[in-house]
Amino acid sequence: MSTDRLERFQGCLVGVAVGDALGMPVEGLSKEKICQSFGTLKDMFDGNRPAGNITDDTMQTLCLAESIAELGEFNPDDAASRLLNWFRTDPFGIGVHTQRVLSLVDKGMDWRKAVEEVESRHAPWTAGNGSLMRCSPVGLRYYRDIGKLLEYSHESSLLTHANPLCKSSCAFFNAVLSRLLRGWDKKDALSFAMEVLAHAPHQLLDRVQEIFGKSAEEIPTSGFVLDTLQCALWAWWHHEDFENALIVVVNLGGDTDTNAAVTGALLGAQYGLEAIPKRWREKLRWQNDTTIFDKCIKLATRLYELAESD
Repeated sequence: MSTDRLERFQGCLVGVAVGDALGMPVEGLSKEKICQSFGTLKDMFDGNRPAGNITDDTMQTLCLAESIAELGEFNPDDAASRLLNWFRTDPFGIGVHTQRVLSLVDKGMDWRKAVEEVESRHAPWTAGNGSLMRCSPVGLRYYRDIGKLLEYSHESSLLTHANPLCKSSCAFFNAVLSRLLRGWDKKDALSFAMEVLAHAPHQLLDRVQEIFGKSAEEIPTSGFVLDTLQCALWAWWHHEDFENALIVVVNLGGDTDTNAAVTGALLGAQYGLEAIPKRWREKLRWQNDTTIFDKCIKLATRLYELAESD
């Protein structure tokens, strides 16, 4: 069981990176445009960056994973500091909302104050998917402690996104993830999340209920957090194969890198590292850094060790 579970941890983080890189070249394109350009996109191609490059989705996920791995626990101040250091590298692909928050922090504002400031200025247009895409390290570290998992899922969103829909989406996602890491089947994992998040915003719970009857053509693909959560849950629910699920998601168009990254985390946790196509794993990179796969494996292993030591 322990080996299987470790492979689920590794599959989760590698799944984020693979989904991110697969969706990178077609981010923002319609499904019609993708079809016109690629037919069906099945591999990593050059886009705004060379093929296999990750974007802000994976980089922010790694910021959280590295913070937890080094400190042993989730520490919001440390995680916020790492996100700021990443922001100062002029990162590729950063979302508008996250940029607004970190720009204020970069000018000297306390990160909590910056989040409140951006929320008050721009609500209700603050429910983007930027915190959902990076929250899986919290789910990995605390999969055995649902109380801490829910608390820290909310806090990890609050690093940039204070909107209640964002906080609840992170918590719901990680609740599902925690059961997949235990080897639960899809129905039981989803039922568990619905039970522990029964008091989540009704908009979120309604969206979850819709995944059973929707066709691919009806799945939303924008950067709205509930669209991404629904897209990922739908793909995970309706597919038994990592590769097929991600191919379907990226060919739907829209916010392809984030939708595929969140989907990849779920499918990677469900089916493990070996379910992820080797040709995708081997192509992962960030600029000239070809160690992204190794970093994901190392961090996932460390998070596994921390979770099991509690």
